[in-house]
Amino acid sequence: MFIVTSAHMQRIAQYVRSYLARTVELYGKPHAEPRAQHRWMHTLNVLKNIRAILESENSPQDVRWVCEAAALFHDIDHYTVDLPYHGVKGAETATRYLKQEGFDPEFIKRVACAVHDHYQDWTDERPTDEQVREVLANCGPETLMLIDAETLDKIGVSNIMLMIRSLYQKSDKTTADISHELTAGWVLQRARSWYDTLLTSAGKKMGAQRLTFCENFMNQLVEEMVLEDPYPLPSKQTQEMMKLPEQSQTK
Repeated sequence: MFIVTSAHMQRIAQYVRSYLARTVELYGKPHAEPRAQHRWMHTLNVLKNIRAILESENSPQDVRWVCEAAALFHDIDHYTVDLPYHGVKGAETATRYLKQEGFDPEFIKRVACAVHDHYQDWTDERPTDEQVREVLANCGPETLMLIDAETLDKIGVSNIMLMIRSLYQKSDKTTADISHELTAGWVLQRARSWYDTLLTSAGKKMGAQRLTFCENFMNQLVEEMVLEDPYPLPSKQTQEMMKLPEQSQTK
């Protein structure tokens, strides 16, 4: 039986964070620092989610250690390879680091397996329930919990905040513009699509709560915010046509 201490987790976290910061710059990504910070905060959200899943599932201690470490490592190679391959590369990086640090071989193998398989290329070209059945048949419980922990970060508050952040990066967007886009339906549609891919009973329960919050938030936004200006400014052409005779004569 292996043992993973809080000091071990602290060192893993520091390694992952510094690796993200180095690789995002090394591979020439624009806005490197905020991108690395965003990826790290996503990692922490996934870690928080997987701890909640583990608690709900009443998982044994060894499973908790494996899942928590896998959550920290799961996106470590997000910037070094194309997205479909970041799980494979991340498993290699995790294995190399954990071996160098002298971790138990069984622990290393289980962490690497979860990281390797956590990325699922969900497609609209096949029924979601069919894809879910395949994942359930092919992945172990630790991988399933990691997949759900990441999916949960795409539902609820985190999903809304990410959309607001993305929309505000477009400098010409007003609060009314952003509110209109949020309530246009695509944010909720995306959240519902992700909810349908949840795999564990704990993940589904947490996802349902977050989806309900998301739906209530959108309803409240429509209730409180003016999404369409009832007195819009006329176009330039209309303004020209509406000029008073006195104004035209003074020119």
